Amino acid sequence: MLHNTGMKIGMAVVLFFVFAGWVVALGGTAHATNECREESDAWLLPSNNPATDAQGPNPNINNHLQPFPTPNNDEDQTYNCGIHFSLDWWIIAFQFYMIIVAYLGVFVEFFHTKQTIGDFYAIATVLFTIYTSIYVKLGYEFSAGEHDDNSVAQGYKTAASGGIIVCVCNYVFMYLWGSEEGASEGGASAENKA
Repeated sequence: MLHNTGMKIGMAVVLFFVFAGWVVALGGTAHATNECREESDAWLLPSNNPATDAQGPNPNINNHLQPFPTPNNDEDQTYNCGIHFSLDWWIIAFQFYMIIVAYLGVFVEFFHTKQTIGDFYAIATVLFTIYTSIYVKLGYEFSAGEHDDNSVAQGYKTAASGGIIVCVCNYVFMYLWGSEEGASEGGASAENKA
C-alpha cells in the first residue's frame, strides 16, 4: 500500500532536492575530471601546498577513491583520468538510478517494495557519504582551506557541496520512506473488527 498523499508530496520534494544536489555533484566531478584530462602530469607531481608539506605527496595519487594509475604519458591521459575517477562516476550513476527508482516507488504501486528500495537507498547513501568525505578532504588539501582560484579545488569543493546535499536528503528520504504507511488506517480497521 502506498503512502498517503501528504507523505508522497513530502518524499517527492525531498527527492527533488536529492536530484538538485546530484546535479551539483555531477558538475563538480565533471570539472575535476576535465582538469585531470587537461593536465594529468600535474596530478602526479609533488604538491606545493604549504598547509601539508612543502613538496609533499600529491593528494590525488593515493587519497582518492581510486589511486592514479602509472606510468603516465600523453596518449594515456584520458584513460588514466577515466580510471582514476571511475568509482566516482559509478557512485553518481547509481545515485541517479536510485532517484528514478525512488520516484517510481513513491507513486507506482508496482515499484513500491519497501524493503528493497530502503536497502538499495542505504547502499547509495553509504557510497555517496564516502564520495563526499573524499571530496571534502581533497578540496581542503588543494586549497589549504582558503578561498582561492585553484580550479581543481573548486571542482572538488563543488562536488563535495552537492554530495552533502545528497547525503542529507538521502537520510531524510530514508526516514520518510521507512515511516509506517497507513498507521491510522490500521487503527481504524482494528476498531471495526472489535
